[in-house]
Amino acid sequence: MKVGLLMVFQNFKDKVSDAEAYQRDMHIADLAEPLGFNTLGAVEHHFNSYAMAPDGMQFLSYMAGRTKTINLMTGAVILPWWDSPLRVTEKMILLDHLSQGRALFGIGHGLARREYDVFGVDMGEARDRFDESAEIIIKGLESGFVEADGKHYKQVKTEVRPKPFASFKDRLYAVAMSSHSVAKVAALGAVMMSFAQKPWEEMTDHFGTYRDLFKEHHNRQAPPPICVDFMSCDESGDRAEELAREHMANYYVTVLDHYEMANDHFDSIKGYDDYASGAEQLRETGNEAAGEAFVDINTWGTPQQILEKLESRKKALGDFDLTIQVSYGGMTLENAEKSIKLFAEKVLPEVQSWSRVGEKVA
Repeated sequence: MKVGLLMVFQNFKDKVSDAEAYQRDMHIADLAEPLGFNTLGAVEHHFNSYAMAPDGMQFLSYMAGRTKTINLMTGAVILPWWDSPLRVTEKMILLDHLSQGRALFGIGHGLARREYDVFGVDMGEARDRFDESAEIIIKGLESGFVEADGKHYKQVKTEVRPKPFASFKDRLYAVAMSSHSVAKVAALGAVMMSFAQKPWEEMTDHFGTYRDLFKEHHNRQAPPPICVDFMSCDESGDRAEELAREHMANYYVTVLDHYEMANDHFDSIKGYDDYASGAEQLRETGNEAAGEAFVDINTWGTPQQILEKLESRKKALGDFDLTIQVSYGGMTLENAEKSIKLFAEKVLPEVQSWSRVGEKVA
């Protein structure tokens, strides 16, 4: 199993200055490589303390100079928010040169109406813009040339310099939270990334459909998908749960607000049917119950409890890789650092040793 660390850069309820929030999370990011993580990544969000991460490629370029071996993943570039596929192609190729081939290109559709509105992009066009932009960029990353004559993007054929460092063919990742996205991710030949949204054991169809469609499109087995979890690890199970109940619940409050999860606006937006159904269910269950459920499906406990949870998930879902977030919802630097270090000491080596189906054990 490969394990990554994903940075959120949240300033929960503006309880500290933005500078302090960044110093906290940059300190955590600096721990990823020495602690033995396989990947380091960052989300993309704009204009709000929910996640102050407007350019993951810029952050990872900075980290390329501070690291030597860890892979650097955009988690993810929200393609409909970038009006120039050419610029995204340039930035990813440059990141690959700066990191000597350690860049991983993760992409997504985006879900927050408030961000779409500021960028002046009709959210109803999100799926079409994603499809069109992804095709342009993926071709550009391979060929070193970008051209487009589509509905949303026009670009005269242009050579990108520096030229591609290496192929991104097996370094493409895409977020798939809805059934609509699963089919697209599989068709692209990308590694599927899914954030915790229901008990993982109830997502067997989600993962199974991805694997089936991937094999159908590409005539080979799908790579292990990535589960993205919020994590709290402590030698005391009670203490780990206490931190999870506070800070994961805090984070979920910001999710509800930022994405307007209980709002009915998803009903009228093309391609967001799953979210419309989820919003209706959320209105029925209520925010408090949904918040408790969100904590339950993420990863917390003693090292042994976390290992048991991940082992159980592996039995249900098959092979998967893991990406965790440790700084969120007002978590202090002290608690986040203690959590990630204990996880790295007692969980990380064990799960990284787990063999995959069909893999020969030395």
